[in-house]
Amino acid sequence: MASDSLVSIVVTLTPHPDKLDRMLIVITQCIDILKEAIRIVRNTEPGNLRYHLNVEMKGDRRGESIVFLEDYENQAAWDNHCQGEAYDYMTKTFADEDILAKTPSLVFIKPLAGWTSR
Repeated sequence: MASDSLVSIVVTLTPHPDKLDRMLIVITQCIDILKEAIRIVRNTEPGNLRYHLNVEMKGDRRGESIVFLEDYENQAAWDNHCQGEAYDYMTKTFADEDILAKTPSLVFIKPLAGWTSR
């Protein structure tokens, strides 16, 4: 992957069945950390172009996984994100509390066709 290329990632976190609610609380706390320091985050992660938190849906019911859709300006921006406070907090808490049922799935993707908005 070229260092100046857009980095797009789909990250899927699958908790143990009885820990999905706890995972959502941890993620919310991370979001709260980012909200409290939004000015700092914007200044320290200028290459973070998209960071969408989603919950898997099965019909009209919540599924078993949390899915992040992320875009970074380049590899350096992705690396910077991985060294951030919220990232550290989430990974440490998930490990300490044995929240994840399996290793997170990181799928690096490259857009082929489509649009973001009209």
